Amino acid sequence: MKKVLFPIILILCVITLVSAEEFHTLTVTNNLSDAVYYLYLAPADADDWGEDRLGEEILETGADITIQASASSETIYNLMAEDEMEKTYRIDNIDLSNAGSISITDENLLPFGGWNPVNRTLTFYNNTGEDIYYLYVSSNSSMYWGEDILEDDILYSGESFTKELPIDSDYPQHDVLAEGESGASYEIMNENLLEIDQLYFTEETMTSSGDDYDDYDDDYYYDDFDEDDYNGAYLEGYREGFRDAWKEAYQLGFQDAMEE
Repeated sequence: MKKVLFPIILILCVITLVSAEEFHTLTVTNNLSDAVYYLYLAPADADDWGEDRLGEEILETGADITIQASASSETIYNLMAEDEMEKTYRIDNIDLSNAGSISITDENLLPFGGWNPVNRTLTFYNNTGEDIYYLYVSSNSSMYWGEDILEDDILYSGESFTKELPIDSDYPQHDVLAEGESGASYEIMNENLLEIDQLYFTEETMTSSGDDYDDYDDDYYYDDFDEDDYNGAYLEGYREGFRDAWKEAYQLGFQDAMEE
């Protein structure tokens, strides 16, 4: 009987130890204007983010979710979220031993990507023949241009502009867009910003001329035009179209898989 009893006691001890493992919990609230599609929580010193904590779920605006991390590991964690517009948000150095809850807001936006950012000093040269008023840098995988990195500055013709930006080391391919005083656009696409630190805007990089805007009818702009309503309606239409297209593609793929 003793030979049988010992393994049983050992198994019970193991079960007790596993069930007694403690977890830190963190409640994450989405205070963004868009739904969050991907959510990651990993130790601050981890080499990767691990699995998506949302799985097949979507964290809608105003909603929250409670996620866990083992109390036996590190207590300082980083959190990263990606919304439906592929914008990345990151909150670092969260102490799970006393955090309890946290909110994702627009202030946490990382417009240049946020998986494993590396600070890079980039210099932009204006050889277009006109002054550049707006300058944007965006991950090649994102459909969001982000904020104007010139802010209140102007990149005058023949001059350069230098700025330090966090570039995602896992996805370093980026697009760059400049808009000139005339309304012309200049684009440099799919550049690895970990391998180069100088970008040149020239007449050859122009993608649209300021003359393209001359065909607009000035009568279209009337006094009671509400730009916020227009932008909101446009964005909502885009979202619906994107969701419908994704749903249709998913259904077709599922059908093809079943037929095979």
